Amino acid sequence: MIAAVVALTAAAVAGSTFFRTKEEAPSATRQACALPRSWLTRTVRGYQPERSGQVSVLPVTPAYLASGAGGWSHSGPWPYLQRIPIVFYGPGVLPARGAIDRPVTTADIAPTLARIMGGSIRSDGKPMREVVSPKAVLPDDRPRLILTIVWDGGGWNALDQWPEDWPVLKTMMEEGTLYANATVGSSPSVTPSVHTTLGTGVYPDEHGITGIPVRDEEGTVVDAFLKGESSRFLEVPTLAEHWDEANDNRPLVGMVGYEPWHLGMIGKGAEKPGGDRDDAVWLNIETNEWITNEDHYRLPAALVDTQGLQADLDRLDAADGEKDGAWGEHAWLDEDNREHWEETPAFIAYHTRAMLNLIEQEGYGDDRLTDLLFTNYKQIDRVGHYFNMASEEVHDSIVATDGQLGVIFESLDRIVGRGNWAVVMTADHGQQPDAADIGGYGIDPGEIAADIDARFGPITRAVWPTEVFLFDDVMEERGVSVGEVADFLATYRVTDNTIRPDTKLLGAGEFEPDDKLFAMSIPSRLLPGLSCKT
Repeated sequence: MIAAVVALTAAAVAGSTFFRTKEEAPSATRQACALPRSWLTRTVRGYQPERSGQVSVLPVTPAYLASGAGGWSHSGPWPYLQRIPIVFYGPGVLPARGAIDRPVTTADIAPTLARIMGGSIRSDGKPMREVVSPKAVLPDDRPRLILTIVWDGGGWNALDQWPEDWPVLKTMMEEGTLYANATVGSSPSVTPSVHTTLGTGVYPDEHGITGIPVRDEEGTVVDAFLKGESSRFLEVPTLAEHWDEANDNRPLVGMVGYEPWHLGMIGKGAEKPGGDRDDAVWLNIETNEWITNEDHYRLPAALVDTQGLQADLDRLDAADGEKDGAWGEHAWLDEDNREHWEETPAFIAYHTRAMLNLIEQEGYGDDRLTDLLFTNYKQIDRVGHYFNMASEEVHDSIVATDGQLGVIFESLDRIVGRGNWAVVMTADHGQQPDAADIGGYGIDPGEIAADIDARFGPITRAVWPTEVFLFDDVMEERGVSVGEVADFLATYRVTDNTIRPDTKLLGAGEFEPDDKLFAMSIPSRLLPGLSCKT
């Protein structure tokens, strides 16, 4: 549910664009070079010509594009979304360096894991020398199992809401190696892109998973992993694929996720020539069952057969003293009779138990050849979209996810043996504060799309938080250029984003009606060639 694609029709209601006179937009270079250099760098790293939207947009802070469902998005190069923890923890196998303050990004994780395993990969990142120096690890010193854990939406600005309520993670940071100045490194800062950077060590401009939607070979906007049908837009091998290839597919490789967007951590499985059917599962949120694409991956019985979910739900139900089939005030059976238990803290415990069953029953860590397992805990992000990052629901999800870290460590000691395993913990992004809390403005993407179409005709495919997708064929028929659309949005104002500009503007925070909403709106194709004087 991150930021729902806004579908458009030619009959979209015109917004207020006609109430202002035409003005000249600043040049693309002037717009881009007025940004902090790190913001522009992250934006360039996230762009690929074949996959990205034709217009690159960046709202003026603290404005942001709300999701299509009216919720909170988290896509952008801004520090509050980019800052994440990266922690390496392996008692008896990895050093305990405490907090390291030098800058790193998610692209540094894969080459660091490669070095821990005694090898190297070509990447945009570099091995983190505090964790492993070039000569520190010999083949016999490899951990038998490396588990990478992603707290989806668990960036620093979410954690800092409740600094005393994740004690296990804090201990992990103190007794392991914490990169306290880590960032995502690219924008859009969304789940598919960042998990694929984590898995490959390169940024989206190279690995090809530029966002939740991407353009396919025909220019149609589609899901980046085609909802699990194919990982064909992933254009480089992952670390796990390199490791499999180097060892004749003998290592165990697995992914326990919430959705196919997490596949970028492990790669294509048997879809890749020479690859095998790695363990990879996600949830069918309609049936609440673990599923996979069995042509490319394997669905282990250890996960499917995991018991105890009902007991987890019963404990959560009773926690407020009332047995009513709800998490606090939120019933997990909605008006459409669809269960939503996977979005509650009860599922966090079930997720951990299923993953540990997989480790034990499938033999992860049983021999000296390092096995790789990747997992995503989704609930922090999921409920953040619904209730906002400062909500009690996000707090409860953080507390529950933190508690499961302790369960994981104790279980790995028992199953794999202390000194034989290592854990990497990180997040894929921070979260967007509520506009009212920061004097901001939640931009309506549907109104943007309607205004573009009112001005140029039905040319808009979709509006997403940092990019706009257009119909090239319709633009050609109408003689409209991408530059014209970009210029239109470069002069787009708060008053243009409301259907009734003649009435008092509400909910605009510190913004005035005539304030521009975009710090940058340029044709995306110009991003790689931009040159800013230092």
